Amino acid sequence: MIHPGNASSAASQQRFGIRRALFIGTCAVTAAFAAISVAPAIAQTPAQAASGGGGAASSGLRLIRFLVTPAQAASGGGGARANTATDKTVKQGTPGKMGRSMGRMSKQKMMPPSRVVLVFPTDGKGGVSDQLSDAITETIQGRIAASNRYQTVYFLRSIPTVTRALNEANLTANEVSHPFDDDTKLKKLIPYVGYDMALTTSIDSYTYDAAKNQVTLLISARLIDYRGAKPSVKAAAENGSSAASGGNARELTLASQVAKSIAEKLMSSLLSQERPASQ
Repeated sequence: MIHPGNASSAASQQRFGIRRALFIGTCAVTAAFAAISVAPAIAQTPAQAASGGGGAASSGLRLIRFLVTPAQAASGGGGARANTATDKTVKQGTPGKMGRSMGRMSKQKMMPPSRVVLVFPTDGKGGVSDQLSDAITETIQGRIAASNRYQTVYFLRSIPTVTRALNEANLTANEVSHPFDDDTKLKKLIPYVGYDMALTTSIDSYTYDAAKNQVTLLISARLIDYRGAKPSVKAAAENGSSAASGGNARELTLASQVAKSIAEKLMSSLLSQERPASQ
């Protein structure tokens, strides 16, 4: 026969044991969820991070399912947590897709122009005018690059295909030298350079007034497209002068300034005539 006092003591110990077991179980589940929330962020690779951490979320979801008891599953608690984790995974993946899409768009916009214009040295009139070629052609190449329509290559007789043509006597020294603004010469030369567009410039007039220290120039330019059966030619001509009183500036300095200014105007005229090249 059990004494009433002993029965009461045993019941109290049993309730205490149940509470302690529940407390320990609750702590264990809480610790598990905390580990699940931290582990994906630590374990995921850079590729998983960029894609939204899908692999870590899947591992966490499997662990959650393992920890959910049948009673929790019946009450819907575990399902709610699993859905929450899945929603977070989808939201994190969205920025990664947007970033990749924007990257593809940026690459498309940064694609260089596909066509190339072969820029020939400027034909001069002798004296100081022969020293203006670099000032003119550099300005021209800069303007073409800024238009984002074409790339440019400066003509040199050292271009490998031209050198080979010279060595094999398919071209003569005269055909790769000034003056370049010559249709017959260009028609023979173009097939050996590998480009179907050419730009030539010529100083048609050069005068220097020593009393005023003033330079006056007339320059013409032609942009020639050899793609069709017959060359398509865009032409322009501009003149200009330095200030009426050049002060102590050297003639070459004044002439270079005028040449650059005229080259800018020439390219504005030629590019306005030319339709944008297909990419």
